[in-house]
Parts: sequence; C-alpha cells; structure tokens
Amino acid sequence: MVGALKQVVAALLLLLLSAQLALSEAPESYLRVVGSAWIIAPAVYQTDGGYAGSVTNITVFVTEGWGDVYVSTSSLTQEDFQGAATAAARVVSKLLDIDFSRYNFYFKVKSDSVIVGGPSAGVAMAVAVYSALTGAPINRSVAVTGMISPDGSVGPVGGIYEKAQAVAQYGAKVFLIPPGQSLVTTYREVVRRAGPFRIRTFEPQIINLTEYAARNLGLKVVEVSTLEEALAYFFGVKVEKKPISEPSLSAGARSRVAGVVSTLRDLAQGELNATSGYLESSALSALAKRALRSYLDTAASQLSRAQSLGTSPAAAFFYTSSVAYSRWVRYLVDYYLDRPLEETVSIVSERVQRLLDQAESFQVVSPVDLGCKLLAADLAVRASRLLNESAAKWSSDPVSALQSLAFASALADEAEAWVSILARGEPPALPSVPESYISVARSTWSYVYSVLSQAGGDMTLVSLSHTYLRASMSLYSSGKRFLASAAAARSIALSEAALLQLQLSATGSRIYLSIAREQALIAASELADNIPAAYFLSLGDTAASDSDKLTYYRVAAQLGSLAADISKQLGTAVTSQPPSPQQPHPAAPQQPATPPERPRGILDQLRDFLARIVLALESFFRWLKQLLGWS
Repeated sequence: MVGALKQVVAALLLLLLSAQLALSEAPESYLRVVGSAWIIAPAVYQTDGGYAGSVTNITVFVTEGWGDVYVSTSSLTQEDFQGAATAAARVVSKLLDIDFSRYNFYFKVKSDSVIVGGPSAGVAMAVAVYSALTGAPINRSVAVTGMISPDGSVGPVGGIYEKAQAVAQYGAKVFLIPPGQSLVTTYREVVRRAGPFRIRTFEPQIINLTEYAARNLGLKVVEVSTLEEALAYFFGVKVEKKPISEPSLSAGARSRVAGVVSTLRDLAQGELNATSGYLESSALSALAKRALRSYLDTAASQLSRAQSLGTSPAAAFFYTSSVAYSRWVRYLVDYYLDRPLEETVSIVSERVQRLLDQAESFQVVSPVDLGCKLLAADLAVRASRLLNESAAKWSSDPVSALQSLAFASALADEAEAWVSILARGEPPALPSVPESYISVARSTWSYVYSVLSQAGGDMTLVSLSHTYLRASMSLYSSGKRFLASAAAARSIALSEAALLQLQLSATGSRIYLSIAREQALIAASELADNIPAAYFLSLGDTAASDSDKLTYYRVAAQLGSLAADISKQLGTAVTSQPPSPQQPHPAAPQQPATPPERPRGILDQLRDFLARIVLALESFFRWLKQLLGWS
C-alpha cells in the first residue's frame, strides 16, 4: 500500500514538473509579434460599362522569423502580388537598416474585386510594413498607388483616373501617384444616330488629373518618385538619407587600378597590331579583308576611348573590349580560311575554368584586395556565360559564336589582371552572404518577370538575369560561395535594371536615372575603396544610352553592396591600405573628363550587315572552288 502511494506521489510530482517545464518553454515556441498595420489601396476592375475603381484593404502582421513573406486573400490575386509583397518588405527593411531575414511578414488582402493585381499595391504595402515595424500611425487621409521597385523608386501603374475617383469616394484628401502620370487618357462615350440605329463609340480624351481631381473630387494629386517621399505624406516625417559623395579611391587603390589599366592597355595595343598584320598577310580576298577591317576599326576606337579615360576604372572595360574585337577578327580569319579552331576553344575553356576554380581561394587583407577579387569573380562568371553561349550559337550562327568566344577570352584576361598580385590560400567562410543574395535574386527575378510579362516589356535583361540566377545556384551547389554571391548580385542588378527601363519608357521621367545613380553612390559609400562600385559607376557615367546607364548603375549598387557585406563577414579593414610593394605600376595622373561614347547607329548596323554578307560570299566561293577542284 505504501509502495503504491509512493508511486502515485512520484507520478504527480513528475506531472507537475513536466507542466512547469512546458509552461516555462511555451513562450519560446511562439513567434513574437513585432507589429501590425492596415491600409487601403485603390484597385481597378472591369464592368459592363468599362473600368471602375474600388479600394482594397491590406493588413500586415510582422513577427520574429526567418525572412518569409505570406499572403492570404479573400479574392484571387495575380502571380505578381507575392513578388510585390516581398519587394515591399525588403525595401522597408533596408530603409530602416534592419535584417529582413529575422522577420516574417503576413499580408491579408480583402477586396470586392474578383482578381487583385500586385504591382499597383506595392507602395501601399510598403507603407503598411513601415507602420508595423515602427509603430507610427498611418494618416488615413492619404492614399497611394504605385509599383514598388527593389531600389525604392515608385513605378507606373494603370487606371489612375478610376483609382482617384475610388479614393475620393472613400474619403481621402491626398492621392499619391507615380511620376509622369498626372496626365491620363480617358474615354468619353459618344452616341450618334445612323438611321433608326443608335451607335455608341468611345473617344479618347487627355485629362490633367491634378486639376480635374482638385476641381471635381476635392482631392489633391501629388506625384512621388520614391518611397521616402510617400512616407513623408503618410507619417509627416522625413526619412534621413545616408550621406553620399562621389567615390574617391585612396592612393593605394588608384595605384592598383592604374596597374590593371596599364596591363590591359599594353595587351590591347599588342592584340590590335598583331591582328592587323595577321589579317593583311592572310589569303582572304581584298573585299573580305576590307570587311574585317571594319571590326578592327571598332577595336581601334575602343582603344582610343580607353586611352582618353586615363586611369579611370572604366578604361579597363574599354581596353578589354578592344582586345575582344581584335581577337574576334583573328578567329574569323581562321574560320573563313577553314583552319581548325578546336585548340583555340580548348585554350579559352581551360582559362575560364581555371579562373572559376581558383577565384574562391584568392586572399584579401584590405578593401582594395576585396574589390579586385570581386571584379575578377564577376568577370569569370560572365566569361563562363559567354563561353556557353558560344557553344550554343555555333551551329546556327558561327560568326556570333566566335564573337562570344573572343569576349570570353578577353574577360578572362581582365580577370587575371585584377587578381595578378593576390596570394592564394584557403577559401574564406561567408556565412549567410550567398544564401541571402540568391534568395533576393530569386524573388526579384520572379517579381520582375511577372510584371514585364504582363506589361509587354523588353525581356532581354530578364532572361539574362535568369541565366545568372541559375549560375549562382549551380556555383553554390558546387561549394563556390564567393562566385555564387557575385553571380546572384549581377542577377539582382539586371532584374532591377529591366524594371527601371520599363518605368523610364512608360513615363519618360528621367528621375529613375537620378535614383539609380544615387543608389550606386550610396553603395560606394558603404565601404572605403569600393572599386567595383567605382568601376561600374564610371561606366554608367560614360554610357551613351539611358538603358546602359541604368544597367551599369544597378550593377554598381549591387556589387558595391556585396563588397560591403563581404567585408563585414571577413572583418577586413574599412580603411584604405598602402599600395602593395609588389605593385609595379605607379598611379598615373587623371585625365580630363571625356564625352560619352557615341551610340551605334543605323549606319554602324548596316556596315556590320554588309560585312557579314561579304564574308559569307567569301566562304561560299572558297567552298565552290574546292568542290570544282579549282586552284
């Protein structure tokens, strides 16, 4: 009896202890709620009589977590809604300088519309996330529509006129819209008689929404270009921007850049001279030689362009381009003379593969070393892509295939120049960096792809972005974490550039160029001697077209930020180091600024077309002579 009683008491004590442990551990099994907020976002839906506006209620809860974004809706949502929600959460996290990967974001969407589109609610979702994270109350008299870009700029949307009517009816007094969209086109119904029939037609008319809304709706319409501008209206606060300035490299960094530029200058001049002699001494016809000289003229112009830039980082790019065009001519001479190209392809393939294998192990002891290694990694990944592209093109377009091969070879030369004095050792650990960048690259590409697919935008950069995204995942799987990070950063940049180009073409507002350059400057300011940011920023400043400028500025921002993130992980010094005693080239004096490169026009394209025709005829007649046995 006593034994049984002891067992009962022991069981009760064990039960009480278990309950106490469970209660003490219970709080840790739940995610702490950081904050919540709701906002209305205008939407457009189709009716029998055309389009009409409505308002959508969006609620967001933010908890501790691991960087997930969830969306729950009481109506159908288009595929871009998830991407817009993720972009909004990431942009606000970056703005507040908090770690996105430490929070989860839960969006609840309720709308009378059958289908809710994502991009136009992007800025509204970002405002709600800001309120949830900071606790700041939202001004309910303000409404906003606009696509949120990964860099925080506000992109164009449709249905502005209908949305203005919807928010005015809801009670809003201020309506924020994307830049350049104050002038809207509406359609007025016109009824005319044709005998016994009444024929209804719709005629377009342009309305100044700012004037119309103020006069008829009691609504103030304001164009905003960035999320920061929108936040000022919703919260009455001005978000402090990080101090920025034009990038300035230390004496050590300038010396390193000058050494690379000098190496590439000698290489470009030597390649041009050697290829010119190779072409003139070949057995090609005079007409074929003349056609190929046009490509050598391009190599010479790139060389001249690089020389005019002195020791600017951008000079390295143009010297490399000159090398590529010269080699392309040499490859074409061999191709049209039926000389074997297997050894050439093998040499380029081995060089690129060696770069990919060795890039991880280059050691860095300063931001200058880190910048050189990161540029080399980016060049190696691009060379690998071009090499694969060359193989894919060969059967259908050998001329373009050889061009890709030549550029892959030249990029390998530049990559080797950037890391020529770096020692090799064990690859450094990069905890969380590649995972973070690959995650951002995946979500950014998905978002931009869905937006441009629906808008009918140019998908060239989007396709290229996906190529680098796949490369980053492949490199990551093979343990090449540094290279994977570089490939993912380029993927992000190209996706962002594609979206900005859509916004620029849709609105005609050059504010997107200013924002892109400002973001590049911010990235350059995150780390002393940020050579990758300075390199692509200088390319953007010298680019001829707006699309190229946007692309280079976004690459500058992403690679510049990656350099800063890796520096934090590796613990490299953020102060400039003195130049290495191994550096053989002193810094050269800076050359005066030069005008942007002339864009390729119709005459340039016609020249290329005629050159290809001449070379194709040369190849055909050579084949015909062999067939007929003519000497």
